[in-house]
Amino acid sequence: MHFDAITYSLLKDRKLRNVAPLCTIEVSKWTGSQSGEVLFTGDGTTKDFSGKVDLPPVNPLNSFTLHYVIGGASYSVTADENGNLSDANMTGTINQDGTYEFHFNTPPDDTTDGTADYNYGIAPTNIENALDPSNPNPSGWGWKTTTGADEVGKIKIRPQSPGLYVIGIRTGYKADSASGTLQVSLMYHDKINSGEWGCGELQRSLTVATNERIRSSMLGFYKYDPDETERFSLSVWVNAANTWYIRFYNIYVFKIS
Repeated sequence: MHFDAITYSLLKDRKLRNVAPLCTIEVSKWTGSQSGEVLFTGDGTTKDFSGKVDLPPVNPLNSFTLHYVIGGASYSVTADENGNLSDANMTGTINQDGTYEFHFNTPPDDTTDGTADYNYGIAPTNIENALDPSNPNPSGWGWKTTTGADEVGKIKIRPQSPGLYVIGIRTGYKADSASGTLQVSLMYHDKINSGEWGCGELQRSLTVATNERIRSSMLGFYKYDPDETERFSLSVWVNAANTWYIRFYNIYVFKIS
């Protein structure tokens, strides 16, 4: 890997120590909620409806509530933890991948909408596995659908002590269709100016595929001064509508000493 003059001067005659296991980690923005999404429109005749929600995965399944109208009366039914729905008027299922099937004993009223409220998205789990320097293991998948260019989620990391750090990552990623690119940006939280700012891209313009691809990072630098910066973040960005999956194999936080 090429090092410029500034990088060389920082690292010359210094040692790098991986302090990742000592860091504090928090995940955010991987999940959200949807309200009033129209799943079907009744015609007074049709009793069976199927399809897929706009923002899979549905998580947890018992966050899913269906609203519908029969005989001029409004009804609501909520799924159980296994995704089963049932009341006096209907039975049905909702799956984590967002697919649903509903059967009504009496058709929903003509021109009335069947709408749904639900929570969506899955944050990557066991991130600590990726920070273990002696026996690293991949985290669980972070899984989220976007309707366009968007930030999928963050991994917020706070070092144990002030200093200058070198950041690196190894990630796996894929999507439901081969459309769009993904990048992982290094961000820092600026306490003085009350905002979050980019330090650069650790991984950028990663072309997505439906099978998993694994990539290692470029180097990023972060200075931790509690009076100036509260933490840094690994922020996952995408440039297209898709259902995205990303997991972290390694997260390196080297302290320069």
